Amino acid sequence: MKNLILKNVTIVIPTYYSKNTINTTLNSAYKYFDKIIIVDASPNNISANISHKYKVKVLRSIKGRGTQLLLGANKVSTNWIFFLHSDTILNKNNIRDIKEFISNESNYYKAAAFKIKFNKNNIYSYLLMLITNIRSKYLKLPYGDQGLLISRNFYKKIGGYENIPIMEDVDIINKIGFKNIQILNSHIITDAIRYENQGWIIRPFINLYCLCLYFFGFDIHKINKIYLRNKNGKS
Repeated sequence: MKNLILKNVTIVIPTYYSKNTINTTLNSAYKYFDKIIIVDASPNNISANISHKYKVKVLRSIKGRGTQLLLGANKVSTNWIFFLHSDTILNKNNIRDIKEFISNESNYYKAAAFKIKFNKNNIYSYLLMLITNIRSKYLKLPYGDQGLLISRNFYKKIGGYENIPIMEDVDIINKIGFKNIQILNSHIITDAIRYENQGWIIRPFINLYCLCLYFFGFDIHKINKIYLRNKNGKS
């Protein structure tokens, strides 16, 4: 029987060509949560095939994680929203931390994210995990692959996700505010395939470069072009 506390949480998952990871993500979440919304931008609509298996709600969207998260959040009716990437795996410790966070009334106008681990164990994954968790702890700047737990009222109060092609996770963290972000004790697990394909050093460097451009006020669409050009290995 699913926990009554978790019945007040809706998971929102944006997907785009996620057929290799979404089943693992849903397997880890579906046994705990009744309400899951998938916002799919894949041309072949891969998520429609799994909606019957997991009885999740599937919305169609144009590509863009900010756009997809915004659309999904607008369909949530529960008091809490948990934004989750489609290549992320939940565990029992994550569920424990979620229950504790939403059970505390003082967190109603705060938000939470997890520490991160990768599903590959090597020196590069360890160093990146260490750097990411230090950044999250001291700068209170978690990225989207660390999940985001927030009450629907607080989400609406701060204006929610922006309809932007990149940096949607950084933008909403800025809206939430340094003092209102809590990094939970447990580690969420994310797929390392992006770093294996693009490079454990190159991809974090590109992410950091784009982040710096964002904070220096560069046009968000130009930043997205730089990100996509480097991601696709084009000059």
